[in-house]
Amino acid sequence: MKWPISFILIFILTISAAQEKLSETLNFKDVTYKIKDTAQQKLDIYLPKNTAKKSPVLVFVHGGGWAEGDKALRDDYYLSDFFLKFIKEGYAVVSINYTLLNEKTHFPTPIEDTKEAIRWIRANSEKYNFDTENIGILGASAGGQIGMIAAYSNDSLFSENSNLSNYSSKINYFIDYFGPADMNKLFRTEAPGFMIFIFKLIFPKIYDIRNKLVFGFTGYNVKEQKDEAVDRLKVYSPITYISNSSVPTLIIHGTKDKIVPYSQAEILKEVLDKNQVKNEMISIKKGNHGLNKESDHELMFEKTFNFIKENTH
Repeated sequence: MKWPISFILIFILTISAAQEKLSETLNFKDVTYKIKDTAQQKLDIYLPKNTAKKSPVLVFVHGGGWAEGDKALRDDYYLSDFFLKFIKEGYAVVSINYTLLNEKTHFPTPIEDTKEAIRWIRANSEKYNFDTENIGILGASAGGQIGMIAAYSNDSLFSENSNLSNYSSKINYFIDYFGPADMNKLFRTEAPGFMIFIFKLIFPKIYDIRNKLVFGFTGYNVKEQKDEAVDRLKVYSPITYISNSSVPTLIIHGTKDKIVPYSQAEILKEVLDKNQVKNEMISIKKGNHGLNKESDHELMFEKTFNFIKENTH
C-alpha cells in the first residue's frame, strides 16, 4: 500500500513536534536578577523564536513547601508542556528562584524576591524584547501564596531599596494553581486547644512540620507566641491584600487536595467576589495536590490559555 505524500509529511511534522522539548527553547539560564549580601537569586528565560513583536511575559513561581523547590522546568514536568505551548504562541516564560525558608530566613524575603524579579523584567525589557504592558504570574502551591501577595500588594509593600526601585512590580493577572490564601486557616493556628492536642496525638510528625513551617514564616514559636504568630500570618495571607483594584485571577484547585485543602480556593474566591474582582474558579474533581493526573491537564491548560489570552492586550 502506498501512502500519499501529504500523509507522510503530516506524520513527519507530528513526530517532530512531539519530540520538541521545553529545554530546547531555553535561551538564557541562571540569569542573576538580585544580589543581596552574598546571596544571588537567578531566573531562566524562555523566548519564542523568530518574532519581531515584543513578547508578553508569563512569570512562573515554583512550589516546594517554601523550603524546597527550584526554577528548573524539567521536560518530564507536565507544566513544561503548558509553557511550551505558550512560547509557540509568542509568550516569553520566565521561571524564577526565590529565597527558601530556613531557621534563619523568614518571610517576607520570598515576596520581595518575586517583586524584584518583575522589576528586573521591566528594567531589561529592551534586551530580551519583553512586552512590559503584559506581564502575568502563574504560581503553584507555595509559589501561589508568594505570587498572590506579589500580585495583590501595591508597589510600596514588600519592596527593597535597590537600583530597580524606580520600576513597577505591577502585573496584569494572576493564575493560582492550588495555592493557600489564608495562612492561619491552613496552619489551624486559631483552632481550640483540645483540637490541637488531639491533632498532636494522632499526627505527631505533621504537627511538628506545621510548627516548623509557622516558625519559618514568622520567626515565632506558635506554642509559646501564638498571638504574635497569628498576627504575622495574617500579614502573609494573600486575602489580606485583595481590594476592588486587584488583578483578574484564575483559580485551579483539586477537590481532594490533602496538602492545601480545597477550602483555601473557596476562601480566595469568596474574598475576590466580595471585592468584585474579576475571577474564575476551576474545580478539578478528585484532583490531588499538584494535579498530576494526565486526565486533568487538558482542562487546566484550556482554561489557563483562554484566561491569559483574555487578559493580554
